[in-house]
Amino acid sequence: MLLERIFLKSFGCFKREDLELKDGINLIFGPNFSGKSTLVNAIFFTLTGKPIVPKVPLAAMTQSGALSGTAGIEFTDQGKSYQLFRSTHGEIQLRHQQNGGWQILFTGKRSADEELRKMFQLTYHHLSATAFLREGEIFEFLSRQPADRREILYALLGIDRLIEVRQRFIEGRRISKREETRIQQHQRSLRVTTLKSHREEIQRIEEELKQLEEEHERLSSRSPDSSDATLIAELTQSRSRLQQQIDTSTEERNSLLSGFTDASHIRKTIETIESAMTDAQGLEAQREEIIQKVGSLTSQIEVLTTACETLRQLIDTTQGHCPTCHQPVQREVIAQLIDEKEAEKTKYQEELAAQKKQLDQHTANVNALRELNQRRQLLSSKIERLERLEPQLAELQREFNTVNERLNALQPTDVPQTNIDDPAQSVERRRQLKFRIDNLRRRIVKLNSEEAVLSHKLEEVQRVREEANRILRTRLCSELACEGVEKTIQALQHQILQPVEEELQRWLKRMNLFEVSSVDLKSQHLLPSLKISGVDRSLMLLSGSEKIILYLCFKVALSKALGNPGFFVFDDPTLHLDLERKDLMVGFIHKLAEEYQVIVTSNDPDVREGLSGAHLIETKCEGGSQ
Repeated sequence: MLLERIFLKSFGCFKREDLELKDGINLIFGPNFSGKSTLVNAIFFTLTGKPIVPKVPLAAMTQSGALSGTAGIEFTDQGKSYQLFRSTHGEIQLRHQQNGGWQILFTGKRSADEELRKMFQLTYHHLSATAFLREGEIFEFLSRQPADRREILYALLGIDRLIEVRQRFIEGRRISKREETRIQQHQRSLRVTTLKSHREEIQRIEEELKQLEEEHERLSSRSPDSSDATLIAELTQSRSRLQQQIDTSTEERNSLLSGFTDASHIRKTIETIESAMTDAQGLEAQREEIIQKVGSLTSQIEVLTTACETLRQLIDTTQGHCPTCHQPVQREVIAQLIDEKEAEKTKYQEELAAQKKQLDQHTANVNALRELNQRRQLLSSKIERLERLEPQLAELQREFNTVNERLNALQPTDVPQTNIDDPAQSVERRRQLKFRIDNLRRRIVKLNSEEAVLSHKLEEVQRVREEANRILRTRLCSELACEGVEKTIQALQHQILQPVEEELQRWLKRMNLFEVSSVDLKSQHLLPSLKISGVDRSLMLLSGSEKIILYLCFKVALSKALGNPGFFVFDDPTLHLDLERKDLMVGFIHKLAEEYQVIVTSNDPDVREGLSGAHLIETKCEGGSQ
């Protein structure tokens, strides 16, 4: 892509301008506040739709008193000529040259912006990281947090979707670990190992009881005193026992149904709770997003506070000039900047308060959702107990009805008296048998109850064990998937950043800046790590000129690997450089212009003299050019 013209209308300090650009070096020269940075901003804004300085509102780029501003560029790409215009209200228009005239390809806002990116593959992060240098960008880049540089790297490499997939796997792993902890606590609470099965004892007692009942029946039939009264007494005792068991089971059933009409009512309640939990899915993820926003806003407020303090110190200086660049201090401009930053900080503080309030609301909703889950688990256990209790109660009721029918149908009959050896001994034996039979029956009832409890706990242990194995498999799968995505991301970074490191090292040797033995961009996410003569060199210890030249070499290397649009735009790259470093920067620009179109802004006569063969665009303080 070759830039040929810049069109401005009510944009920044320019009312209307049409400036020509040439291949090779283009020098935009003029004093401070003459609009040099505005021209750089106009090119960047036309291509991306965003100002080159982050967080600046679009309305601020409009000329004072105008309703909107427009910036445009004319360029050639793959042998075709285009004109691109963009207004501060967001409208876009792309024209191409055909049959000696300009034909409109498309116009609009969001859809047109998407179409523009598809045609020329121009993105904000790509251009800002590779083709443009704004004033002070190097120092802002060095002060970025590692997380911010990592996000820029991911955006440049186009692996945002991989990051999103990895985040989902991480969230799944976090949920699985939380569920594993809950199930382990549940397993410890069961304590099934302290219970003993009574099946063998129950079987032994039933066999003994059967023998005793047969002996008792045999003695009763031989007894001269036997009659239906004895049978009626036994049936009456059985009915009382059955009635007591029915009452106990009914009481337990009523306790389980406390507050509910029947089991179906409980199931409907569980379905309602599950529906509410399904509708509330994503609350924790939203809460995490709010927490991240709160952290980001807090960081932005701290940065603005620091910037305001720095600007106030600059105003309070008694020397009347900047201690760094020795330019006269424009106190009114700096005071206006302080007011703008204070207003921006107040806006962020209000947004932070709103986000904290929303965070409190989401926290309350998450706690309510957890209480609903506990309620669902309690109701599920009640349903399981009711499903086992209902058949037992029905069986007891059938036995009770059978005994009751026998009692109602029983008529007194005379039993023929038979000869026995010792009637008194027979009566005593029957009494002892009856006492033993009753004790064994009570023992069987107790053992059956304990066996039912044990069976329920064993079923619960098996269910929890299966659930634990399922969650373990889920967690392991999430960890493997997360590791696979991470390796894919690292491979992509290595595949792209390795050529960038080699190209950066080539440019540093070409500039003869310092004897670099190795360059590393991967470990610190785009922040170059240098080894000079085999010793690690901190970038913070480099001089200002070394940092700027290193940063420009880094941009050229990154642009080489990611694909340069065909030009570079540098806003005052010689700021803070001494005469020797200025000459080095001028040489760098000349070497870069051998392969690319370069647009440079400056107010330094030494730079103008060093770039004497460049296409010159002069700006004046009132915003014009010549």
